[in-house]
Amino acid sequence: MKMSRALSDFPPPADDLDDDNLIDDPPFDLLHVPVLGRFLKWRHSRTLLQVPVLLVSIVMVFDGLFGPSLSPKNLATVLTWVHFRGALVLILLCAGNFFCMACPFMLTRNFMRRWVHPRFNWPRRLRNKWIPAILFALILFGYELFGLWSSPWLTAWIIVVYFAAVLIVDGLFKHATFCKYICPIGQFNFVASTVSPLEVEVRDHDVCGRCKTWDCIRGKHDPADDASVLQRGCELAL
Repeated sequence: MKMSRALSDFPPPADDLDDDNLIDDPPFDLLHVPVLGRFLKWRHSRTLLQVPVLLVSIVMVFDGLFGPSLSPKNLATVLTWVHFRGALVLILLCAGNFFCMACPFMLTRNFMRRWVHPRFNWPRRLRNKWIPAILFALILFGYELFGLWSSPWLTAWIIVVYFAAVLIVDGLFKHATFCKYICPIGQFNFVASTVSPLEVEVRDHDVCGRCKTWDCIRGKHDPADDASVLQRGCELAL
């Protein structure tokens, strides 16, 4: 027995399908990974990442100032110029700008701001990327000129100056001024992370379109006590 079907019963060729009929696969969402997702959504996850990095930084400074002068045996030079650079590139390529999430400088800044409240806004003329670009070029130039890879003492002082600069700048100026307009490492991370397969993006644009309070940007305070912060807003003041 022969069976026949009308041409209308067959699906149209692929060339005849318009974009509206194509269903894209949902993007990979890191927050849906069982254990890692819950950790990243935990309000103290960033602090838990920052504390060990801060402790390692303190050990590096101490070893750089008082430890062995031979660079291969000193944690300041080995961790900074060997392991940190390699790990940074690998993380940027695989997971994006995770270093800024675990940045120890921000932990000390947040601790300082419990007592010191900035009063000034960063000058409008300096709201660009020229300062971090110049600082990044100076670091590369100084790395070769002063042989930083072989000087634990200078490397330790660079870390100290970095912490001091964060405390001074963010102690005077509001928001995350150091991160946004000064930090050379952060600006390098921002640019390099664009090649990463992972990025932070809006999950549902309709939710953002219906939102009237913008708590993720402005933050949220307790209506009964304005000094009580229920949700921190964007520190970059986007």
